[in-house]
Amino acid sequence: MNYSEIEDQLILPYQLLKITIFEETKHLFEERQNIVEKWCKEAYQMSEDEVRNQYPPNGMSPSFKALYFFLTEGLYFQKNITKYMIREAVERYSESIIANISSFLYNEFPEDVNHSLNEKTIDQTMEQDYLYTSMDNDYHMIRKIVAKKEEFKERGEGQLAADLIDNKGNFRGMAELRPTQTTDIALQEDQEDLWMKLVDSAYNALDEWTADLFDLITYLWLVSPKNKEGYIEFHSNDALRLRQIQDSEENAKELVIRERDRFNIMKRVAALSSMWVSLSEGKVVTQKDKQYDFQDFKRMFDIGAIRVAYDKNSGEAQGIYALQIKPTALLTPLINASSQMIGLLHIKVFQYSHQTQKEHKRLLRYIDRQWKMRIRLKSKLTKPFKISTLLKEMDIPIRYNWSEKKDKLENVLDDFKTDLIIKDWGYTEYFDESLVGKKGWYKNWINYSIIIYPTDNLIEGYKENLELSPQAILDQTIFEKKSMIPENTLLKTEEEKFSNSLDSAMRESAAAVDAEIIEQISNKRILEKNEQTKTSKFEQQAFDLDENEEIILTPELMQEMITDLKVSIRKAAEEIGISHTTLSRYIRKENKRQNKNNDKKMLNWLKDKAKFIKF
Repeated sequence: MNYSEIEDQLILPYQLLKITIFEETKHLFEERQNIVEKWCKEAYQMSEDEVRNQYPPNGMSPSFKALYFFLTEGLYFQKNITKYMIREAVERYSESIIANISSFLYNEFPEDVNHSLNEKTIDQTMEQDYLYTSMDNDYHMIRKIVAKKEEFKERGEGQLAADLIDNKGNFRGMAELRPTQTTDIALQEDQEDLWMKLVDSAYNALDEWTADLFDLITYLWLVSPKNKEGYIEFHSNDALRLRQIQDSEENAKELVIRERDRFNIMKRVAALSSMWVSLSEGKVVTQKDKQYDFQDFKRMFDIGAIRVAYDKNSGEAQGIYALQIKPTALLTPLINASSQMIGLLHIKVFQYSHQTQKEHKRLLRYIDRQWKMRIRLKSKLTKPFKISTLLKEMDIPIRYNWSEKKDKLENVLDDFKTDLIIKDWGYTEYFDESLVGKKGWYKNWINYSIIIYPTDNLIEGYKENLELSPQAILDQTIFEKKSMIPENTLLKTEEEKFSNSLDSAMRESAAAVDAEIIEQISNKRILEKNEQTKTSKFEQQAFDLDENEEIILTPELMQEMITDLKVSIRKAAEEIGISHTTLSRYIRKENKRQNKNNDKKMLNWLKDKAKFIKF
């Protein structure tokens, strides 16, 4: 049968409906040929039961049957269905389709354990450099405790518990490790043995890496489709890809993975599911009442099905590669997608070592949280940070002397600048370095302040993805226009310019805020046009190409084309088919790795536009 011959508006009988469902959904699983091949047989073959009943038989592939029912009874219950309707449903609900049949794929294709349903999400996250996380005070308090194993003390018979202390030092509740109460799912005997091995190491798994996974899982839950029970898939590859730094596009997905790496990931997930928390519902508990018996402990995460890898020869279970997970009612109010407290966290936090760069992780989380809070409260992003506050957040070990603490702080900030996490940093006032090491020198130094400048990418990320309030939204081209103005190399001048423009942007309309900037841009454009009239005829007609001329993709050429088309970077990115932040970073030469697919799209766009542009 030639599928293309089926008319779009034909009401499909059962046999053609099966075929249509397969043909319209197979592209969702094109990288998993074992699934496509099995579904193809199911779609194009008819058993005697199917011919007689015109209904999926008991022996049909469970995943294909689930797919069939999701589309026919879930979306088009008791309706006549056409090829066009199936195509439209797949286009609109592709992510929901994948999420809702994931449980069936777990059991039906155990050999397919290396594939993560979150690959595209992780790709996009790595491209944009940020993931979403909650900046809520309670969320922050809970995340900190999962990284502090030393806070858990034995209370009662074999019970480990820790106090929850908010950022003002108030006692707010308790956290307990309950490894014997981790999951209620029915596991096979070999799977249960694997899971209990992970659970047994829950206490030792509490560290900064566990805090990273806490953020990653809640982020995936925010942006990923859920199945009907509210679970998402978490795959060990998701975390390992974010942790591993790739050098080029070719090996971006070639992870060097050992079973020990997967075990280390999953034992931390097991630790998170072993954690139970009781909060005082925003109330501060006094020291006098601190010992009261908390009765409302809730688990932080629920675990659903798990995906286990089996040895092809012996058939023995080797390791847990993925699992279904969801935050409980304890966490969901803190990470709700509609919350005003959702902010951006740089993915570099995953790549810093949880053993040797703990201070990097802690300070990065703190600074990103502070920027979100400042945007929300419409205060200056460049408001100085007190050194004493930064040191407190870094929690540098007590064995460091004050000179070493100073070096540590400055080195971390320098690394942030090198890694494009921040734009720059500097002291707000002159500090005499010759004083370092002299008696009591640090007493003055810790009261100094430091300005830390956010990157353009972070600002654009907030503007594009997390909808600022109306008075905070600038004209969509304002940031792009600002990027065209040469940067002043003097730190103080840069601080004043950035503070004035951005802080005003949070308080005034775009027209008023950027009148001066737009005027500068306008003058700059007039000068550019004047220069163009002086150039040679060959240069003037750079885009007026004949068939033999070749366009070479460069950031300068992209900027020139966008300028002459009089479109915004956002509009150009939409036409090209890449994200606004990706194009903006490319033009500013801030991309850390080459993406050949994006380069091809940009080059094709340039060639297409060059046909119509004449100077």
